[in-house]
Amino acid sequence: MNVFISWSKRKSLEFAKSTKTVLEKLDPTISVFVSEVDIIGGEEVQKTIIQNINSCDKLVLCFTKETKKSPWLLFEAGYARGCGKTVIPVLFDVDPNWHSWIDNPMNIARELRVDQCSFTIDFLTAFNIRNTTRNKSLIEKYVEGINAIKETYRPVDIQCVDLVDSLLDDGSFQVENPYFRNKTAYFLTGFESFELYKVLISSFLYTGKYLWIYGRKNMKLFSGNYSNLFRYLDEKTLGSDWGRDGIDFRCLFLNPDSPEVSRAHKQQEIFRAELKTCILRAKEAIGDNDALKKCFRLYSNKREEIIIRLDNSIIYSRPMFDVHGYPQLLTNTAFEVFGTNSSRGKECIAKFERIWEAADEFI
Repeated sequence: MNVFISWSKRKSLEFAKSTKTVLEKLDPTISVFVSEVDIIGGEEVQKTIIQNINSCDKLVLCFTKETKKSPWLLFEAGYARGCGKTVIPVLFDVDPNWHSWIDNPMNIARELRVDQCSFTIDFLTAFNIRNTTRNKSLIEKYVEGINAIKETYRPVDIQCVDLVDSLLDDGSFQVENPYFRNKTAYFLTGFESFELYKVLISSFLYTGKYLWIYGRKNMKLFSGNYSNLFRYLDEKTLGSDWGRDGIDFRCLFLNPDSPEVSRAHKQQEIFRAELKTCILRAKEAIGDNDALKKCFRLYSNKREEIIIRLDNSIIYSRPMFDVHGYPQLLTNTAFEVFGTNSSRGKECIAKFERIWEAADEFI
């Protein structure tokens, strides 16, 4: 049997090489072609690829989120389909809409999902390989190797993947966003925007546990666009799991009576009035719910960092100060996303806790 493995981008190549290795171990009669490995110097790349697709019996598509719209995968899979070859998409990343980018040929191909319990049997069946203890053990080791590759190439901590994906799915955050370094996603725009709060709140509602906001006026939160959040919080506080196994919502306001107000904005009186208005809106949203009142506090310290916690992700930014020491506008500025288990994440959690403990109760 001849197998052609289609890949695009570095992580997909690593999966392709691992798949080539395991197939050749499982059945020495299987000949596997991977372009990066099997094209020698001087060969015409495109001609050799076409020849190997023509001669293959099965084409394996190495799918990752990075290759979702790869023209190479589209071309090679489409050409193989046109030649009547069997195309086997192997999904190394979870994506329910993995073939939404093209109607043909992918939506007519039965995929193999590495994350499913049935993957070992599905893999053996797809390549007509005997179901033996040895072969199942080889595939189990192959999956372990795949997981190690995924961890090596994962751009952010695994706890942040869903949040970063949600931000990427929102077109507001896709212009030159994000870049990744040291397991941190760096977004160049979008902080303190309505779009960011929309993603945060939709991610938190019904499935989230933690939402901590170290705000100032929290004007976006109490703009009237997120009344569903406060209805949800009101309902949750009636449950017996509130504050124990349930959710942990906290929101910090700057205390309007603190000296820090004079340094928080150039136009102090306007800022103080807006701050008091937002606090009044918060009190209206809380109503007479005593449990929900405990979720809000007033701090008096200078805010040198902005910390938002969504479950096991930290959304982080730092205010920029002008020459007079006043913080500049934060809306649509840059921000970072990293995990709570990282060293920076632990520092942010500890800092938020210290500020929370020192803050006044919300009366």
